[in-house]
Amino acid sequence: MLSEYAVEPAAIGADWRTFKDLIDRFGADKGRLISRFPTKWEKKVIEAAKEAGVSDIRMTDIVERLRNSKHKVVDFSRAYNHEADWINNALREHGTRPFKAIICDAGKAACAEGLEPDDCSDAHALFGVATSCNVTRTADQIADALHTITAVSKEIDIVDPYFDLRPTKGNYLPTLVSLLTRLAQDPGQQKAIRIHFRDHDTRPSAEVLARDGSAQVRGLLPPGYHIELYAWSEKQGGEDFHDRYVLTDLGGVMIGAGLSADGPGESAAFTLLNFEHAQGLRSRFAVGSTAYSRIGSAVRIGEDGRTELF
Repeated sequence: MLSEYAVEPAAIGADWRTFKDLIDRFGADKGRLISRFPTKWEKKVIEAAKEAGVSDIRMTDIVERLRNSKHKVVDFSRAYNHEADWINNALREHGTRPFKAIICDAGKAACAEGLEPDDCSDAHALFGVATSCNVTRTADQIADALHTITAVSKEIDIVDPYFDLRPTKGNYLPTLVSLLTRLAQDPGQQKAIRIHFRDHDTRPSAEVLARDGSAQVRGLLPPGYHIELYAWSEKQGGEDFHDRYVLTDLGGVMIGAGLSADGPGESAAFTLLNFEHAQGLRSRFAVGSTAYSRIGSAVRIGEDGRTELF
């Protein structure tokens, strides 16, 4: 559902109208992310605008928009050789790990996935994306659909009222295992994965959850990762705790039937959420939430299997 684009800083920065039009077409909710390529991509865009003689008032707008686009420009851990020019770097990386498209000035990208800024419309095969789809309810298919947004996010909130690590209470553990296996392929990150579920009198205590949860995920968490488990209850006259999401600092996905891997004969609707909407939903499950009541202690499981109640 999410695609990575290489965008040449000079192609987007040299003209204010081009910049304004393109930057608004990216974001996790749009299904498109700009690769932070090189790591100082935003600085390169500003330099290109200055070299092109963009006016001071337009420069201020570009800088402000870039400052507010942290959820649109994302680090995909791409290698960059500063001795080579941008397009040769992009073509080299594209050859090993393809971008959806390389957006650059006319005639520069000697590949089928080259795309000029003026051609960036939803009607173009390289720029059109699906912001919702049905996902087969197997652990691997669900994990594949969530991999990109979770891989490039630092904070992940998994919200499912019925989420349960016990095998007798749904097939949630296989989905989590499959997702962690994919995330482990991108080393060198630090990530918090918070799982939020609805409290019930049949739920185990926090102490039992810590003991059993640690055993179930031991050896699966990549270095720098930890998992937190939270129980919540509805407030009288307040919000219903029914909808399922995966929410991150970059955006979110609404999941119709939930994260349980119930088999290839079923599917769940996955829909990308507006950035501000996703952050508002995250606040319902944050410290000081007024939407739900947190029940008991939360459980933190570290990469080494150690647990902490807090």
